Amino acid sequence: MDDGTTPISGGYWDPLPTARRLLVEHPSLDQFGGVWEGRNWRNVPGPFYGADTDSMQMGRLDAPFHIAYDDEFGPLDGQEFVYRQPTDAAQTYDLVNGCFFGHGGFAMDGDEHWTDASVREWWQERGRVREWAITTSDRWSRVRGQYREHYRDAAQGLRSYLSHLDGGLNEYLRGYLFHLAEGRSPLPGEARPELLRSRRPGPPRTADPVLAGYFVAAPEPLNGSGMPHNELLTTASDCLIDRLPQDGCWFDTPAEALAACAVIDIPTDARLFALLVPGDHVDAFVTDIREAETHEPVLLAHLDGPDPTPEPTEGGRALGWEVLGYDAGILHTWLCNDLHDDAVRELGITTDNHGLLPDRTTAARVATWANARDDTKPVTWFPATLLTWDTPIETTFVPVTTAQPAPAPTPCWQRLADLF
Repeated sequence: MDDGTTPISGGYWDPLPTARRLLVEHPSLDQFGGVWEGRNWRNVPGPFYGADTDSMQMGRLDAPFHIAYDDEFGPLDGQEFVYRQPTDAAQTYDLVNGCFFGHGGFAMDGDEHWTDASVREWWQERGRVREWAITTSDRWSRVRGQYREHYRDAAQGLRSYLSHLDGGLNEYLRGYLFHLAEGRSPLPGEARPELLRSRRPGPPRTADPVLAGYFVAAPEPLNGSGMPHNELLTTASDCLIDRLPQDGCWFDTPAEALAACAVIDIPTDARLFALLVPGDHVDAFVTDIREAETHEPVLLAHLDGPDPTPEPTEGGRALGWEVLGYDAGILHTWLCNDLHDDAVRELGITTDNHGLLPDRTTAARVATWANARDDTKPVTWFPATLLTWDTPIETTFVPVTTAQPAPAPTPCWQRLADLF
């Protein structure tokens, strides 16, 4: 049994030809029926991965240097995943045998799904799996009783995973990126991509507002307790109004936003908006997004991407300022935290008919005041401003009309009565 640490000449060795030959020679081992959509997020990038495997946790009997277990369904009831890809024929043989016990839940078509971007994204977010592996291995190491040996082995699998994260995985994935791009393994000494692209040096953060993204929404009335009474509430938060075509929709450009809304039923008062965040508040906003481990590609590309932040498209007018905070994938507004009445009383602020604050200074005061409280959502509140475009959004949506039901036939007794 190979210990999984064989050095790779050039940084990548393709195991698929060997795996296919083994399955021809041993057809009973062909238990590869997993699908990409069910892939366990703990799998390292590469051709092999565990998806909806069984929960018997037997894969490590044959492949302890490649397969580990999760705790998704509770003690002794987790599924299996691949934490180290094979780098020679012996390791491939071990892994194919270990996958047999997954009863159809493993797959070997990862090359058809992984992309340059998704591999880099997985590496960027590896802290998520690290934190899980440390916590779970520590808990499993303390188990006593009948299943102690199984837990000790499962914990060892996660410790091996952590060692691989800190050891050879970086070099393996650089070779894998080359393989995905070129369709071959890199030659010894041949340059391979870096996992984290170096960013172009940008100017220092300034206080000027920078574009976070575009969204489409229709103002809505607000009459809740502890909130201002508005007929045209407008906010970048999903808490109090609906964004279109669905909550959470951010767009990179106005053209993308208008195209997405052109085929749906749009209220006549729906408009295009842009959210701008002062540069000196961007880092706290980005930190909350990344710590929430949620997917905000538009916001992160604009606020924390390698390219300069684009300027808002022409024609927009400033609408006002609000105070926002990001928590668990949701952008909250200070108004949904019952802070309005206290702010009016303690800070003497006022909001307009959109529920917005008049200027940045006022919004910054509210944000600082909200951050000092302990009765709001666990977010970092920050000031933000909205731009809007007054042009109505065009749509090709045609409502489906149903035919009017035919009138019910006149009862026979009524027809007879009409004769007299």
